[in-house]
Amino acid sequence: MNALVACEESQRVTMALRALGVNAFSCDIDVPSGGHPECHIQQDVIPLINGDCSFTTNGGGTS
Repeated sequence: MNALVACEESQRVTMALRALGVNAFSCDIDVPSGGHPECHIQQDVIPLINGDCSFTTNGGGTS
């Protein structure tokens, strides 16, 4: 299962979901403070919600 946690720079919910086996990503316009840039999308979440599923994480990963 995939999940997008919007407006979450702390990554607490994202990391909890990943611990449960969910492929989760945080998304916020701020730099993440949770220490996992590979799981963070730093941009406006609206394009992602509207179906643009191409993104680059702060850690350089793409989808």
